[in-house]
Amino acid sequence: MEDSNTNRSLSPDQDLLIPTNYDDEIEDAAGNGTSRPALRPLSHNTTPLSQRQNSRGSQGLQESSTGESDDLKLLQAVVFLEDAANYRSIDHRVDKRSIQMYRLYFSSHIALLRHFVIFVLHILAFLEFPSSLTWTSDSRTRGNRINISCGVTESIEFVCLGLLLWDAFMKIYLHGWQSLRINKWLAVECVVLLVSYVDLFVSLGLGCSETVRVRRMLRPIFIIQNSSLMKKILNCLRKTLPQVVGVLVLMVLHIYVFTLFGMLLFSKPNTDDLPVDDWSGSPKERNSTSSERVYFKTLTESFMSLLVLLTTANNPDVTTPAYDKNRLYIIFFIIFLVIGLYCFMNMLTAIIYNQFRGYFLRSMQSSLLRRRQGERMAFEALKQRQSHGNLRRMEISEVLNVSLGDLKVVVSQANIDKNTKVAIMEAITESETVDDLVSWEDFLRILSVMEKEKKKKPKPQIRRFQNPHLLRLQKIFSHKYYTFFGNLMAFVNVILITAELATQYDKSLTSSKSALRIINFLFILYYVIEQVFIFVSLGWRRYAWYRSHIFDGIIVAILAVFEIITVGLYGLPFLSGKEVNGDLVLWNIVRVINVLIMIRLLRIIWYIKVMAIVANTLLDLIRNLQSFGGILIVIYYSFAILGIELFYGVIEYKPQNNTNVTNMPECGSYAQLEYWANNFDDFAAALVVLWDIMVVNNWHVFLEAYSAATTKWSYIYFIVWWLLSVVIVLNLFTALILENFIMKWDKLKIASRRRTRSGSTSAMLYSMTVHDMFRQSLAEPQEEDIMGHLRRHRFMNLSESTRY
Repeated sequence: MEDSNTNRSLSPDQDLLIPTNYDDEIEDAAGNGTSRPALRPLSHNTTPLSQRQNSRGSQGLQESSTGESDDLKLLQAVVFLEDAANYRSIDHRVDKRSIQMYRLYFSSHIALLRHFVIFVLHILAFLEFPSSLTWTSDSRTRGNRINISCGVTESIEFVCLGLLLWDAFMKIYLHGWQSLRINKWLAVECVVLLVSYVDLFVSLGLGCSETVRVRRMLRPIFIIQNSSLMKKILNCLRKTLPQVVGVLVLMVLHIYVFTLFGMLLFSKPNTDDLPVDDWSGSPKERNSTSSERVYFKTLTESFMSLLVLLTTANNPDVTTPAYDKNRLYIIFFIIFLVIGLYCFMNMLTAIIYNQFRGYFLRSMQSSLLRRRQGERMAFEALKQRQSHGNLRRMEISEVLNVSLGDLKVVVSQANIDKNTKVAIMEAITESETVDDLVSWEDFLRILSVMEKEKKKKPKPQIRRFQNPHLLRLQKIFSHKYYTFFGNLMAFVNVILITAELATQYDKSLTSSKSALRIINFLFILYYVIEQVFIFVSLGWRRYAWYRSHIFDGIIVAILAVFEIITVGLYGLPFLSGKEVNGDLVLWNIVRVINVLIMIRLLRIIWYIKVMAIVANTLLDLIRNLQSFGGILIVIYYSFAILGIELFYGVIEYKPQNNTNVTNMPECGSYAQLEYWANNFDDFAAALVVLWDIMVVNNWHVFLEAYSAATTKWSYIYFIVWWLLSVVIVLNLFTALILENFIMKWDKLKIASRRRTRSGSTSAMLYSMTVHDMFRQSLAEPQEEDIMGHLRRHRFMNLSESTRY
């Protein structure tokens, strides 16, 4: 029997029944002279005792390693979900240490530090030579500047560049050295850092006395590098440039042809003979035709006059001399403006809008693909965790589902928007199954809440009063028609304010017994009673649900405080008493009260459909201004620095002798208009000059002044600035506004149809990001495209988990 047991082999199921203290049992049996237990035959495992003990220790280490691997997969899923939520690339290192550094790098504190460093670096332009630390930029009264000693701003700049250098090395490490070849913006940032350090050391070596500082013009690169949307906008402008250049060439040809026509039409006679006036028969004054050619003296001046006319900045100044001589000359200028201003300029707007929509649609499609890749990568990481946790150690390709419990842990640990996290958790709760597993389709459906419109919470219910009289009042004050009545009262209040200011302006603001003060007192009393009744009727939850009620409540509370102060100081306006006139405190309080009343009238905007869409579009523009406005900041900063390098100190104030008529400045010139504060003598003043030129009103004054002070080549600087800021960037803003307005208008029309069919009267306008604007036009990425990129991931091997 013993031999037969010796030769018998155990099945795997039997092997699981072997007690962990088997070696101790063998030793006890041998000492007692009894037979050995037959649980496990010796022939099944002839490994020495010490080796078997080492094997069990290795098995424990393996189980510990498996647990650490499961935790790593969970951490990877968390990071990939964060990448998906923020449309980030998933091509980064995925080991535990790198992931921890990656999450730290993208944390809110490090992001805030990064933005602060970039802000400080750019704000140095106001302190560096020539500093903007003067009360005025007027060269006549500016006085001496406050100049900071050499090495102070340079030390701050050195620290900022060092932090940005660390930031660049972190990105290179986390994404691998190949990112320098793939990410061109990162490579440009490294080059700019190198050039900035070299220029900084040169500046310190020369004692900060050099006139040209290249690094200052390169600083905006750091702003662009840290904004993915700004990089998209610049790429959009780069893609638009060929089409824009084609139209600009036609426009230049148009100006050139009309320049030649103008020089021929308004030319000065070559003969010295005085012609005879056709009407009076008397000789005309010599050079009588020179007045209409005052803007067409030379080819350059003629071209610039028509270019400025294209912006309407010198209209009708440039047309008046010719029109004074012959009314038919106006046809020349009308044809020029119709073709140039109303055809070519609007064509540029159409091209930029078309390219904006096309490029951003493709760019948002790429962003959606990145989101799907991040979501799929999180799913694959959870699949690998699921396979490691399976008792049978299944192959990863055999695992098709992931655990909802793991997904809950991932979402709870992810640094994503709070409202989005709550929505995902609710979707997980709704998707719970018996086996607690979800497939890729269900996984994607749960995470799709990140792309849905952020809906407002449902209206809280109104608690009705039991008393019939109070219930009747509650229904009145909570009815929508009472809101319309409140809007009417606010409108009447503003009309009465307008009438009083138009008829009794001085008395209305300075007298304590004026009719305007009586009107405001009565209306403010009504507003307080109105808000109290609405608050009691709706309840605080329903009241706070409406933002318009919160807006009204805050304004009315401030109005009540100011009115109480006024009554305490000057008494009731309609009672007999001493009248106070000209008191400065009363004057200021009355002004503030009337301004607040007019601001309160803005509540009617949300009840008029077109006005509501316009207001919501403007709010969205402010929301998206971070990136689109950033482009303006970048070009403003670079051109301001360049303008200082080119035109610093070229215009100097020279006092004129007012008694000498011949020395008087020309009418409409820089000196005659006293534009002395508009110069490039410091960074703040340069920004103002660029703003004045972007507005294009009287920008020809700056062109003439700086061309006279330097050379005609200075025209290039101002023309390039006008093209970039007005023709391209501002048209890009126009495209953003058009797209946002059209999307909101379409959404409102669809909502109106649904309300008509359902009988509902509620309508909401949601704020939209750039991603939201194009979301409905995007196509769902194909599974092959998603998995094809995942298989090429440089830091994570998914070759075994690509079954789908």
